[in-house]
Amino acid sequence: MAVSLAETKNNAETDVDLSVIDEFRKESGILDTLVFDDAVNPSGGGGTLTYGYRRQSTQAGADFRKLGTEYTPGNVETTKHTVDLAVLGGSFEVDRVTSKIGPAASGAVTLNMTQKIKAAKAKFQDALINGDSKDDADENGFDGLDKALSGSSTEVNLNTLTDWTDLDTDTRAAFKALDLLDEFLSYLDGAPTVIVGNKKALSRVRAIARRSGQYTKDPIEDLLGTNGRPIVRESYGGVLFVDAGEKAGSADTIIPTYKQGNVAITVTAEDGNISFKINGEHTITVAYNANAQALQDAIDAVLPGSTVTKNSSTFTVVWPLGRIVTYSNATGVTIGDATSTNAPKTGLTSLYAYRVGLDGFHGVSTAGGQLVQTFLPDFTTPGAVKKGEVEMGPVAVALKATKAAAVLRGLKVQ
Repeated sequence: MAVSLAETKNNAETDVDLSVIDEFRKESGILDTLVFDDAVNPSGGGGTLTYGYRRQSTQAGADFRKLGTEYTPGNVETTKHTVDLAVLGGSFEVDRVTSKIGPAASGAVTLNMTQKIKAAKAKFQDALINGDSKDDADENGFDGLDKALSGSSTEVNLNTLTDWTDLDTDTRAAFKALDLLDEFLSYLDGAPTVIVGNKKALSRVRAIARRSGQYTKDPIEDLLGTNGRPIVRESYGGVLFVDAGEKAGSADTIIPTYKQGNVAITVTAEDGNISFKINGEHTITVAYNANAQALQDAIDAVLPGSTVTKNSSTFTVVWPLGRIVTYSNATGVTIGDATSTNAPKTGLTSLYAYRVGLDGFHGVSTAGGQLVQTFLPDFTTPGAVKKGEVEMGPVAVALKATKAAAVLRGLKVQ
């Protein structure tokens, strides 16, 4: 059964839980619109928190047939996927002395709860976009859209740079941008629910929407902000657009805007292998004498869109958006510094779009479980320091059809 965050209020155990759920909804248009399939049974002490599904990768076809003959069979292709549900949140501590001061205790708890809600929201949205359960930093999380869409038919504009920094100088620029945005959204298999980007990208989307007369701001009827006014959401032609925000505990945006040096590639040689390190995070390791195809496959697994060629003992790797790296294995594992030219362009980012639905992109939760829980400090028990917690989950996301989501690459927004 599909359950939204708003609907989980019906199962909230306390007024505090009700308030916290509303805060999650206010903080995140992504969470407010996402539905969760509460289908996972946490039996066996929580050892089976795995959601299995099949992702549709091709569309069903149809054709004419001659009388007296059969249709040529053509089955929809699907691939099996699993995702492990994860728990996220945070705790805080308050000294019991504050409980004797009255308002101070309430203020300290409220401040910490509010900040933990924001952090949990940010962590969920970060995982929804960038999650990679095979990465050491995310091994307790779940896979996100960036990984699911990498190399797919709905990864659009991969090796092309599109300049959205100036929509006024060129009289056709705004129309071209509008055409590209509409083309991007047409890759989905139905009406998109949400467009997700960073602030820079969404300022461009907002400008495009205004110039086309399709920009609206609509209030969410049952959500009020601190000033007593309804929370509003922005949309383009009925498609909500949402800022992914910053990573939890950081000023770094969840969806980055790449600058000079962000696509940094270093090459090292050791123990018969050659390693490429991209952005100081992802490492590709191949044998020093690997052929071009093996190197191509290894690179594509981390950063699709490159091309690898080999001339004699010299490899040339052309990375997305222009960076070129060459190295030679003529002397075994002893190689010189990799040379690079055509440094990557600056100010590039991506836009994501998805269609919410149990047959498209949706969240996953446990059967009958609470999406959000709170644990307030108990000042009536022994102990000088009291702990409170905000927790979301176990949750994950699932992409049931490749064409239910898309990503637009190579947007120059600054």
